[in-house]
Amino acid sequence: MVSTRDIGTTRGRRRRHRELRSIVPLLLVLALIAAACGQATEDTTTTTGADAEPPATTAAAPDTTTADTTDTTATTPSDSGPVTVRLGIAPGPSVGIDPVLINDEAGLSLLGQTGEYLTFSDSELNLRPVLAESWESNDSLDVWTFHLNPDATFHDGTPVTAEDVAATFNGPISTGNAGSAYETYAFTAGNAEALDEQTVQFTLDRPSGAFPFFTSSDNYNAVILPASFWDTYEAGAYEQSFIGSGPWINESYEPGVSAVYVKNEDYWGDNANQPDRLEVTFFESETPLVTAFQGGALDVAYRVSFTNADTLEAAGNVTQSVPTAQHRQVYMDASTPPFDDVRVRQAVGLSIDRELYVEGLLGGFGVIGNDHPIWEFFPMFNGDAVEQRTYDPDAAQALLAEAGYPDGFETRIDAPQFAEVENLATLLQQSLAAIGIAAEVNVVDTDTFYQDYWCAFPYEGPCAPGAQSSIGIVNYGHRGVPDVYLGAPALSDGQWNASHWVNPDYDELFAEFSGAPSIEAQTETAGEIETILHEEVPFVVPYFIDFISVTVPNFTGLEVTGMGHFSLLNAGFTD
Repeated sequence: MVSTRDIGTTRGRRRRHRELRSIVPLLLVLALIAAACGQATEDTTTTTGADAEPPATTAAAPDTTTADTTDTTATTPSDSGPVTVRLGIAPGPSVGIDPVLINDEAGLSLLGQTGEYLTFSDSELNLRPVLAESWESNDSLDVWTFHLNPDATFHDGTPVTAEDVAATFNGPISTGNAGSAYETYAFTAGNAEALDEQTVQFTLDRPSGAFPFFTSSDNYNAVILPASFWDTYEAGAYEQSFIGSGPWINESYEPGVSAVYVKNEDYWGDNANQPDRLEVTFFESETPLVTAFQGGALDVAYRVSFTNADTLEAAGNVTQSVPTAQHRQVYMDASTPPFDDVRVRQAVGLSIDRELYVEGLLGGFGVIGNDHPIWEFFPMFNGDAVEQRTYDPDAAQALLAEAGYPDGFETRIDAPQFAEVENLATLLQQSLAAIGIAAEVNVVDTDTFYQDYWCAFPYEGPCAPGAQSSIGIVNYGHRGVPDVYLGAPALSDGQWNASHWVNPDYDELFAEFSGAPSIEAQTETAGEIETILHEEVPFVVPYFIDFISVTVPNFTGLEVTGMGHFSLLNAGFTD
């Protein structure tokens, strides 16, 4: 696995880089590119709704080891009374707190306060035991057995049993947002079996060395809840009880406004250092969140952009930046002209100045991508497989001419209103213009984007193969391993294959990668996967993104993962 030292070194390197440079404002970047294109930065975007985190699932890497309402009053240190932490999130959960339906950062972060997972995927790509004490597989990696912690209990005092685990994985989450995780890890609902009170066995449809990550916080819908909850499950039912085994008990929840939690005094684990109360306030966007933080109404800004992080840090607050595998995929409809020609897709990749994108859009809080989703910190990343694709507009124009488009063509860029994605769409528009591709930018709210533009099987309406010749931008949240990135959006029948790319050779490589018995074997196959994705370019991966949080200067102990989970088990205030 990636070591703390390796990721820590990168954080320090990025921090020094930020201190030694002046940040290039985004508008200046756009203006420079527009000037290079010989045209003005005309605003062709349309926006509605609030930005939000797109759907996600799970990922994995071989691991068979056994592991040991806003209150503006000041928060007080623990030695002078009860401790309350005030945390702000923008925006709030898009579909409420429902383990089957949650598909955004805000929702998963709150679900993980009352609910827990068999295992936890942390910011260093380690898999920690939680409700499961240990796990192992058979020799063929298609049967996995998990042994539960005998001390684990739900909020009502009843023990967490293998029957509860089996009911969770055999139940409704398989038909909800976690569906692509089931596909990726070859698990079919109904194939989880309680062998005894504390032992549960999963039988897979094919080998998967990364399967433990399917049971982890990466598969954030899979919080373990009582079998009785699943027996009577209805959408929205979770908000009536917030039952779970976690360190927090929900006191109140007002959709779109706030959530309040109190310390679980009977928590089965160690929460001696946990604060007494957690007050979460939801904001429609980042601007009012930052204003509330500056006004002293918040102790933690859960996720902010680099520009606001710099502003808040300059005022004496503390920035916490976590390198992550979260990335944007710029997909192209490979089923219809002009993007059915690989030379056109390669030209799009060559049109992007990736370093400029990372600096202008992320302020250096990220690393450049190479048109495949195997992040450089993943242990199976094969750095020798392909050369880094670089900015080369002349080569891009030559490829377009070879493909029969010497004068370029017109297309559309569809994107959700989320984080920096709208600005990415505009920057991409200018990059494409420089090689002769005229792209209209269409930015819509996330619900509309994922319903009407981002294409999942079965394809219908405007998402049907051949029904559009557009480019789209989709977000993929962090995972502890790349399996879900390599499966759902790239397999010929992948649930998230928005590019409609079909390649049987790739499908075979993915099966080989998934069933590899060691990191060494995975790394070899990963090189072949990196190569075929780099050459075929069903989607462009311009960069990977850091997760940035800000806290008041006397607050310590916040743990945030790249996925968006946060923990306050060891958090508190200093004098």
